[in-house]
Amino acid sequence: MKKTGMILFLMILLAAVAGCAAPVEEHGDHDHADHDHAEEAVTEVEPTPDEQVAEMEAMCAGAADAMAGRQAESSLYDRLGGRDAIQAVVADTVARHQVNDAIVHTMEGVDAENLINQVTEFLVVATGGEGEYTGRDMANAHAHLDLNNMHFLAAGGDLGAAMTAAGVGEEEQQEVLCAFVGLRGEVVTQ
Repeated sequence: MKKTGMILFLMILLAAVAGCAAPVEEHGDHDHADHDHAEEAVTEVEPTPDEQVAEMEAMCAGAADAMAGRQAESSLYDRLGGRDAIQAVVADTVARHQVNDAIVHTMEGVDAENLINQVTEFLVVATGGEGEYTGRDMANAHAHLDLNNMHFLAAGGDLGAAMTAAGVGEEEQQEVLCAFVGLRGEVVTQ
């Protein structure tokens, strides 16, 4: 995916989470006798969470060859900075989940340190690092949460914000977020 496409992908993901579709102004064909050059503000209809996820899935599919090429050159694990860098992003993501009104309910009763360790191990292995993930599969780990696409977008927004805060490069963010999008079918049950 070209850099502009990747930036668009990240902007859609963050806009979806923040709900920040901006009003768009249209210049109408008005009666010039009454309204010389009058402008009318029209609010753009924000895509539904299902539509936003479908757009992200399509963008990730379109970027698959570019991502595979980068991964053939160097593992995502190495490009992310290894285990410690991954764990820092995971810890920040979990902290963001704990205060995100859309998904804070998913954190009730969760041992945050254990979650950080499990997710770190999952990501280390999934990105090409050494180790073995021994936790539950994604479907079983998330089945009780009754997640929908709005929750999924909120969690993805937290992950994107944590990666940005950690200085993760745009291409690496794209690869992690596309992997996240690839797991949606296993975690979204509603």
